[in-house]
Amino acid sequence: RMLAGIRSTLFIYCLAVLISNLAVNVAHGAGWNWAAYFTTLTFFGITLYYGFASYTTIAYAWKQQKIRTDGAAALVDSESASQSPPLSDIGEGYIKNSMPREIAQTQPPSLAHQVALASQWILYESFTCFAPLVSLIYWALLFPTQNDILDSGLDTWMGVSMHALNSVLMLCEVGVFAKTPYRYSHFWILFVFLALYLGLAYFMVGVYGFYVYPFFDSRYFGGYIALICLLIIDIIAVVWVIMLMVHRLRDGLYPRWLLKRQRSTVF
Repeated sequence: RMLAGIRSTLFIYCLAVLISNLAVNVAHGAGWNWAAYFTTLTFFGITLYYGFASYTTIAYAWKQQKIRTDGAAALVDSESASQSPPLSDIGEGYIKNSMPREIAQTQPPSLAHQVALASQWILYESFTCFAPLVSLIYWALLFPTQNDILDSGLDTWMGVSMHALNSVLMLCEVGVFAKTPYRYSHFWILFVFLALYLGLAYFMVGVYGFYVYPFFDSRYFGGYIALICLLIIDIIAVVWVIMLMVHRLRDGLYPRWLLKRQRSTVF
């Protein structure tokens, strides 16, 4: 329940940041290219992740509560029929062990729940990789050349949320909240996202004559654009490998503290 509350709160917060950022851009006449920036799309992906994660976490908590409630009710009926000691004299461990098998086992997840889990997994693997990259490029390369970008309290809040808090949130998922694994076979998902973004970037050029980032402009970089794109892919691949190793280390440590936690609680 606590995790569901945390993720729901973060989802609402991220959604508020996105809506505020869109409203500011529309007010300044820049709403037409708002969704073309990689930073915006990354934060949008993080918001979607927390939306799906909130749904699956709440569904899990509700199902676990239903199992406890149905199991306790079934045990009360069984004990009353056999004139056994009252339920108040029976430990929770006995309640769990005495649950009927059909109650203890959860129902198969619905199609909507499976889609939500798959979407959560894809978004997790993608944006735990993209978020640190966005923060690194922004604070190391873009921010020093744009001193007026955080010229108000609202701009500061949005800038910090979308370029710093994004990485903090996803790293907290990696280290604290989530147990989602990384898979070697899922690396192609990043290429799909990057290819779609490249198509969007040059769609903006073809339709509006607008280059989202200067290194996409062939008038200045010419044939080096392909090399720049390959460099970006290499950087993302390095970040992916680092995150993969972090997950391997994390997954090796999880069973120890999870086992301790399971010993201290019944359910």
